[in-house]
Amino acid sequence: DGFEPSGRMHIAQGVYKAMNVNKCTRAGGTFVFWVADWFALMNDKMGGDLEKIKVVGEYLIEVWKASGMDFSTNRIVFKWASDEITSNAHVYWPKMLDIGRRFNVTRIKKCCQIMGRLEGSLSCAQVLYPLMQCCDVFFLKADICQLGVDQRKVNMLAREYCDFVPSIKHKPVILSHHMLYGLKAGQEKMSKSDPDSAIFMEDSAEDVARKIKNAYCPMKPPNTAKVNNEEGKVEETAADAGKESMSLIVDELKNPCLDYIQHIIFSKPGVTFTCGKGVAHTSFESVKEAFIGCALSEDDLKTVRMGLYYFVEMVSFMRFV
Repeated sequence: DGFEPSGRMHIAQGVYKAMNVNKCTRAGGTFVFWVADWFALMNDKMGGDLEKIKVVGEYLIEVWKASGMDFSTNRIVFKWASDEITSNAHVYWPKMLDIGRRFNVTRIKKCCQIMGRLEGSLSCAQVLYPLMQCCDVFFLKADICQLGVDQRKVNMLAREYCDFVPSIKHKPVILSHHMLYGLKAGQEKMSKSDPDSAIFMEDSAEDVARKIKNAYCPMKPPNTAKVNNEEGKVEETAADAGKESMSLIVDELKNPCLDYIQHIIFSKPGVTFTCGKGVAHTSFESVKEAFIGCALSEDDLKTVRMGLYYFVEMVSFMRFV
């Protein structure tokens, strides 16, 4: 997994990533973190100051150490892109150029969602970004690409490239994980640029509680139908019309509170989730059914004494582990 050192770390990159890494290493895999400092530079993070980018990279590593990521397995490796590419330029750049000559510009620009950029706003450096990320897979000799589903297009580019090179016998496995929803309506992932759309690893317990209290928490899917006044016909107008969904499964509700309960709290076997009138739930499906069926209210789900209060405590505790 490659990551850009690009500022504050939210729980999707902190807590959730730690959980996924632990699953991989405990299954016997070696997890290689590609500290993509040059990529952050190309994406104009930290004002394009490489020294600041490196400081942020070190900060993120320390946060992971404090967030429950299991380093005792000795199966977690950090490699800095700038150092590795510079030391092995004779290997890296020929491979990147070979990838570049196999695909046209239109195909490459379709991968630029990985940077959160629209095609029309790309700099020349950012067009190189997907080519280099694709090259990373082969440069690092990765068997598995374990990234968020938002990275699937460039991961598939790597698999497509294998068809051009007979010497590559095994295509990399794409193991995409779910993207935790942002706290506001219609946000398919957390945004670092909107502080109230995400829970950050250094947020205080009070900050986390406030953000959860204000979080979007629907019981029913939003009404996406509208009437076309000219023709009198009903049309569907999904909130993310024109954009490709980042979801691995169909989820019309897109409730961030339920999302965190499912993917963080219930990610550990044997968890009991207590909310409402002290009812203990042993599965996410039980919580969701009770909420949609009005046996649990929004306040029950977010209550200070139970419910997501456990989540507040967990995030706060992990900052000091």
